[in-house]
Amino acid sequence: MRINISTLIFLFLSILSLFVGFFFGEDSSGSGGFISDYNKTWGYIKALQNNLFTLPTEGNWTVHTPLHYVIVSQLGILFKTDLFLRLIFLIICLSIPLIFFYCLKVKFSKLNVNILIFLSLIIFLMPAFRSSVIWLNAHATALIFFLSFLYFFLVWEKNGFKNLITLNIFLQTIFLALAVYTRQYYAYFYLYLMWIYFRKFSFINFIKISFFVLSLSIPGFILIFNEPAILKSTFDPNLANTILISSSIIFFYIIPFYLTYFWSLKKNFFKLREMISAEKILLLSIFLLTVFLNLFFEYNYKIYGGGFFIKISYLFFNNNYFFLITSFFGLVALIDFFKRDIKNLPFIIIFLIGFSAYMIFQKYFEPIFFMIILLMMNNNLISDTISKLKNVYFLYFYFLVYLIVAIINDVFKITKILI
Repeated sequence: MRINISTLIFLFLSILSLFVGFFFGEDSSGSGGFISDYNKTWGYIKALQNNLFTLPTEGNWTVHTPLHYVIVSQLGILFKTDLFLRLIFLIICLSIPLIFFYCLKVKFSKLNVNILIFLSLIIFLMPAFRSSVIWLNAHATALIFFLSFLYFFLVWEKNGFKNLITLNIFLQTIFLALAVYTRQYYAYFYLYLMWIYFRKFSFINFIKISFFVLSLSIPGFILIFNEPAILKSTFDPNLANTILISSSIIFFYIIPFYLTYFWSLKKNFFKLREMISAEKILLLSIFLLTVFLNLFFEYNYKIYGGGFFIKISYLFFNNNYFFLITSFFGLVALIDFFKRDIKNLPFIIIFLIGFSAYMIFQKYFEPIFFMIILLMMNNNLISDTISKLKNVYFLYFYFLVYLIVAIINDVFKITKILI
C-alpha cells in the first residue's frame, strides 16, 4: 500500500525533533528526573566497565535490575565520550517506534499503512519516551525488549495460539525476561503470560515452558541473593492514593479515543442520552467510590508527582476537585474496558494498582499504557477510532499539544514556581 508524502514528512520531522531535543538537553517529562537519573547512575556505568559484576546499590546508584547499565557500560568502552554514547543510544532507540509499527501491523493487518505509521509516530510526542531516549535511561531499553516480546506474542495470537512450543514461544519468554532484568515491574506481564500459557498449552507443554522460564529466572534469584535491595519497594498501603492517581493518569491517555467516539455520536444525541441513562446506577456507584477514596487521599504532589491532571488541578483551581473528576472518568473508562471484554481485566489491574507507591509519576505509564491499549486490550471503541485517518490525526494533535505544554513547562519551570 502506498505511503503518503505527508506521512514521510511527519516521519522525518519526528526523528529530527528527537535530535533537536538531544541538542538542547530536553527533559520534557518534568522535574529533571531523567537528567538526575543519568547523573546518578553514570558512576555505576563506569564501575561496570571495571567490574561487570558490580552490584547496583554498592554506590547507592539504583535499585533497578542492572541489565541496561551492563549493556550501556560495554557500549561505553567502544564510544569513549558520554555525549557520543548518548547519541548512539538515541539512534538505537529509534527502533522503538519501528518495532511498535510492526506490532501494529500484525494486530491491525487490514488498516491503511499510513494510519499505522502515524500511530507509531505518536510515541515521539510522549515526553517520557523522549527524555529516556535522550538521557540514556533504562526505561527506553526495557521498551525495546518489551515490544519485541509483544511482537512475537501477537504473531502467536494471530496464528491462533497454537499448542506448540516453537522458537516464537522461546523468544517471547526471553525478551520478556530481558525486560524484567531491565526494569522489575515488567514481571507483572510475566504473570499474565504464564496464565495464557496455562490456558492455551497442554499440561505437558505448560510444564516444559515453565521449566524454561524457571531457568531464565535463575540469574534473578542469584542477583536478589547477593543484593536483596533489588526487591526494595516504595509500596504505599494507602490504596486510595494509588487508585485515584492511576485512574487519573490513565484517563489522560484514553481521552482522545473517547472524544472521537462521542464526536461520532453528535448527530445522534438521543442515543448518547440513552447510554448515559442506562448506566446511571453504575456511574453513581463509581462517583460514590471516588468520593469515598478521597476521604483517605493524602498525597504530596509537589514532591512525588501524580500526573498531569493533579498539577493542573492545583495550578488553576488550588484544590483537587478537577483531579477527582479525571479520576472518576478514568475509573468509568476502565469499567467500560472491562465490560467490553473481560480479558482486559489483567491489564486493568496492572495499571490501576500495579504502581502502588508513595510516588507515582506519569512516566511510569508512558508510553507503555498507550501501547497496551492498542496492542493487547480488546475494545471495539479503540479499533473503530483508529480505523479512520482523521481520527488518528486528532490523536496525533492531542499528544502534540501535550508535548508542547510539557516542553514549555520544562523550560520555564511553571509548575515548580506556581505550585
